[in-house]
Amino acid sequence: MEAYSDLDPVAKWVERLGSKLFTEWADAPARFFYTPGDPPFEIFQISIDVPRDGRTMVHARAVDTNDETDDQMDISWEGLILDLDRMLSVAVETINGWKVRRRIKLDPPSPW
Repeated sequence: MEAYSDLDPVAKWVERLGSKLFTEWADAPARFFYTPGDPPFEIFQISIDVPRDGRTMVHARAVDTNDETDDQMDISWEGLILDLDRMLSVAVETINGWKVRRRIKLDPPSPW
């Protein structure tokens, strides 16, 4: 059985957010996707750990921000696989909150 087979319902979240589900990283199975932040450059990631003993972890993190605060936005939740939908919902809401945060420094001008 593939390591992530219990988590494949994550695809509905990816579709809902208009993203792409990545299923491999460094030649190993993985599950993660990106969601855009404030244009022009912000990007956030949600990733899911390999399930073990009916449990998994969901991580939300900033990959790149316009105000260079990416290192301050990284949080994880651990729970039962049965709670994956709730953990993903919390991760998306957390990122949505980060998107509207008060900026420490102004966004760069849009290149368009």
